[in-house]
Amino acid sequence: MSISPREDEHNPAGQAEKYHKNVADKEFALAYDYSEVEASNEEARKLDPNGTDNIPVWRNRYFMYLWIAQALSQTAQHTLNISLIVYVGKLTKDSPTQTSIVTACFLLPGVFFSAIAGVFVDWFRKRTTLLVTNITRALLVPWLFFMTALPLGLALPIIYLITIIFSTISQFFNPAEAAAIPLLVKPHQLTKANSLFQITLFATLFLGTSLLGPLLPDLIGPDKVFLVIGILYFICIWLVWALPKSEQVHKRPGDKTIWQTIKDIFLGVYEAWQFIRKDTQIWLAIVYLSTVQTALFTMTAIGIPFVGEKGLKQSSNSIIFVLAPLSIGLGVAVVLVNRVVTPANRLTALKYACGALGIILALVGLVKPIADLWVLITAPGVPLGGPGLILLLVSLSIPFGFAIGLLNIPALTILQERSPKELVGRVFAAYFTFANAVSIIPILFAGALGDIFGAVLGVGNGIVPVFFLFGACVVLVAFYGHRRAKV
Repeated sequence: MSISPREDEHNPAGQAEKYHKNVADKEFALAYDYSEVEASNEEARKLDPNGTDNIPVWRNRYFMYLWIAQALSQTAQHTLNISLIVYVGKLTKDSPTQTSIVTACFLLPGVFFSAIAGVFVDWFRKRTTLLVTNITRALLVPWLFFMTALPLGLALPIIYLITIIFSTISQFFNPAEAAAIPLLVKPHQLTKANSLFQITLFATLFLGTSLLGPLLPDLIGPDKVFLVIGILYFICIWLVWALPKSEQVHKRPGDKTIWQTIKDIFLGVYEAWQFIRKDTQIWLAIVYLSTVQTALFTMTAIGIPFVGEKGLKQSSNSIIFVLAPLSIGLGVAVVLVNRVVTPANRLTALKYACGALGIILALVGLVKPIADLWVLITAPGVPLGGPGLILLLVSLSIPFGFAIGLLNIPALTILQERSPKELVGRVFAAYFTFANAVSIIPILFAGALGDIFGAVLGVGNGIVPVFFLFGACVVLVAFYGHRRAKV
């Protein structure tokens, strides 16, 4: 059954009424036994004589187990993302191609599994899914510690394989974690619980990406980082093991096999895609969100070699002077976005933010020529380093983070507001699939082009034109958004 286009693009409710009259027949029937949660609330009730309605979520020990497990697992995952790129960079002498490949290995499973992982999660108890994913990751990651003892030609394929398996498992962990929250708190507490999880998500992103990922490899060694990450996942296993075992999962109505159900899932995603293409605002929001993801991953993949020995000749952990200020710019955007962006000017704000993002990316490419010019002006052999180089990186990183926030937040709001509630899950699934798919291509090409240009322009200069090209492409996306918004 196809989805009819919106008759009024500004009336999401009208579209929702037209979509699938028999949606209820296609949903999973789930029932939950809250007896163990009530027992936890009984303990908290002793601390709050007014009853469980006034008990803060942080006094619910089962919820706190899940929350701490989220904080540790997300920190471990973000730290692994950066540490693995640093690790591969050290093994390959900062090859942009190899660091781009390992970044693509993180993204590739999302193309194939992000759309269906949520449905698979509904077939099993959330506690079981969380346990299996954490156990698997805890046993998998420490194997990376032994890669330095292997020949490079053998170590790299194994690293890529482990990365793909790890990322595939993580596709199932994230929806299981989100779906477990309603099992542990009362409905009126969901807003507070989700807010706490979102704050933690941004905090762990900053901690893992901006601090631990760049710094830990130099502090304890790039290979020992994987042992620390494995320990974090083992702690998560203990926390998840303590969650209630009382969730009841009922069979899905009907006699459909798993493969027939999977076919239905992909048909549903296709229908959502048809719906997305007919709504200009939702489509442009997905384009801009995908551009942000591509920019972030590409900057990470080629940024570490750029800062390292093949570019600015700085220590790999100097990438912190790019990532930490980026987080500051993102935080400023979070504070200001509601004041500067309204429903009436969202598309305009997104267009200008995307254009600014492209210009900043191109300016990053000028850092290396400026550093080389500094050497010529001052004295041969005296590189632009220390406070001067740090100030230059920070001056670009903060507005880069601000532009990302100005793109991300309004675009996500568009998806949430304009998608009918019966479609919102599939709209986000389609967005994740599209974003992961389009991110892989420029990441791989950026690394390869960096090596190709490096052979012509010199090893240290190969990534410079890549930043120019990538920045120009992002500006073209902004121009496309400008033209499409007028249609």
